[in-house]
Amino acid sequence: MVEIGEGEVIFSREELGVTLLADIEQLGAVEVRAARGWGKAPLHVHARHAETLFVIEGELALTLEDRVHRVGPETWAFVPPEVVHAFEVTGDEEARFLVLHTPCSGFGDYVRGSAAAFDQQPPPEYAIGDPNLVVVRKTGGTEGEKLADDPERRSILLVDADELTVTEFMRGPGVRGAEPHVHHRHADAFLVMEGELTVTVGSDKLRASAGTLVVLPPDVVHGFDNDSSASALFYNLHMPASGFADYMRGRNPDFDQHDPPADGGADLATAIAVRLPG
Repeated sequence: MVEIGEGEVIFSREELGVTLLADIEQLGAVEVRAARGWGKAPLHVHARHAETLFVIEGELALTLEDRVHRVGPETWAFVPPEVVHAFEVTGDEEARFLVLHTPCSGFGDYVRGSAAAFDQQPPPEYAIGDPNLVVVRKTGGTEGEKLADDPERRSILLVDADELTVTEFMRGPGVRGAEPHVHHRHADAFLVMEGELTVTVGSDKLRASAGTLVVLPPDVVHGFDNDSSASALFYNLHMPASGFADYMRGRNPDFDQHDPPADGGADLATAIAVRLPG
């Protein structure tokens, strides 16, 4: 049975808290709580993976070669591979945010203190990544591509890249989501921000309340619904994207989504359910 855990605490000090939330091939993710100035480091690039920030509280400065983005609360920032960048905590208050690497590329071991194999290098003399491909989008309906917008269902595409899609979903009380299914070639994840989402994992029903991250590796049978009496707000991540945005637009009938296999699919114990420490 899948149960909601607490994550792997890397640092727990007054000025810095880092908790590893997910460490699988498709995703490495941490939650960070840090004071002003944390994270300041030389510009760098990731050759083979993307880095994504989601600010929950406070503010980050995302520095590129030619500009600085101020990333405030409830905002996603996506940096593709080969784009020169760095970030640090700014503002007067401490910041709380997620850092996601897709694919993981050794990020879990990196935060544990082993940097040897991690995909991070100094900027090359001639950078090839286009900073115009960086995506910074605030949630809540003012930015992104609206795919559905009514009192019971809101779907807003915030990030649409090869490495990752991020879709903001609101589902009203009792609204059905997706029947149990599997993805063969990509991982699926749900980050619940408000209300409660029922995530089916195999035959188990996981009640994921606000502040819960659920990650489903390839071939793990899963589905979701809002079985509660209140609306649920959550973000759905697909890693790699596998054409999910076009699937939501109705343009990708061959999307990597399949009926549960007769053998039950992948080991349900590989699913991750973790409470954000903040």
